[in-house]
Amino acid sequence: MRDSGQPEQDRILRGMELHSVEEEVDVTPAIMHKVRQIHQKNHRGHSGNRKKALIIAMLTAILILSSISVYASQYLIQIKNKEGEVILSTIKPWKYSESEYNAKRIKETEEELSKRLKPGEQAVYYIKDLHMTPLVKEQPLNYFYMLTKHSNYQELAIEIEEKGAPVLQEPDYVPDGYQFDFGQIQIRNTPVWNTPEYQILLDELKAQAEKSDEEQGLFYKIVPWSEIASTGMEYRKGEYRIRIAAFAREKGSKAGVPTNQAVKIKVKGKEMILSAIPTSPLRSLTWLSDSEEVLYRITDDPKDPLSKDEFAKIAAGLVSE
Repeated sequence: MRDSGQPEQDRILRGMELHSVEEEVDVTPAIMHKVRQIHQKNHRGHSGNRKKALIIAMLTAILILSSISVYASQYLIQIKNKEGEVILSTIKPWKYSESEYNAKRIKETEEELSKRLKPGEQAVYYIKDLHMTPLVKEQPLNYFYMLTKHSNYQELAIEIEEKGAPVLQEPDYVPDGYQFDFGQIQIRNTPVWNTPEYQILLDELKAQAEKSDEEQGLFYKIVPWSEIASTGMEYRKGEYRIRIAAFAREKGSKAGVPTNQAVKIKVKGKEMILSAIPTSPLRSLTWLSDSEEVLYRITDDPKDPLSKDEFAKIAAGLVSE
């Protein structure tokens, strides 16, 4: 199932499903094995060097432990609420791949749907194509939502109020040169995969596809939406972009930030996670609202990266007093 017709910050929504970090890493056996190897290697030398070898082995163990502690502090980060419950934490980045052919077909399909749908309409579609990979065949229905792009914050604020979308304030600060480019509201795709409603739609669209003589065809149906997923806006400076998003979430569940390099910072008393993924040049600042019902994220442009202070200054204008 694919979230379609949306900018990059809302594609992150797939990663905003709630996870918990319960994995414990026991590095003791590996360290002790390394110590024994060093000790045995030196033991075969002169007996007068045994003490020196032991000292070297101990120092090596300390260095290994120190490096692991630094790594852990960069990756394993947890933020707790007033009750002491973990509500936001880092998790291992996941791997997701999609064949170039699949991506090409989906892009072509969404370009076609964007010509047929009106702003605010959601379509569920099925692509008939024997060349699509098994990943698509396992979850054959896709979603496309025709977004309404607002060219100024005032228009976005009106839609936020009308639809009850997550509130995203206009920041007090953005770096020099950046201007409001557009804002938009994204829905939550329904019906959800593996539900009776999903299966009914799938059977209907597959039946249409089977009756068609086309080898490569698009079959879709416009369906109503019921829930808002997020509010987003982008600021632009030439080709550079800063993306800000507010994601609706269910209170009481844990939120995960996929990363293996992160630090915790505090802005106006609010704890936040500044994270990065080595395989991606993007960096993000993530935090939860006081109600725990909205997750906020600021993402910089790798070609014009923000400093930690700049991330904090942007966030300060978004945090409620």
